[in-house]
Amino acid sequence: MQDRTETLAIGDRAPDFTLFAANRKESFSLSGLWQRGPVILEFLRGTW
Repeated sequence: MQDRTETLAIGDRAPDFTLFAANRKESFSLSGLWQRGPVILEFLRGTW
């Protein structure tokens, strides 16, 4: 198995994904948010 990372360029459409909320029993999908309007994704790197 080859380890491969694909980087999105500005303007590329991100693949659909679902995340669980940290503060409530709910999940959010990118496709569900798209139904409400434009979406901006921000990826932050940090140490935990």
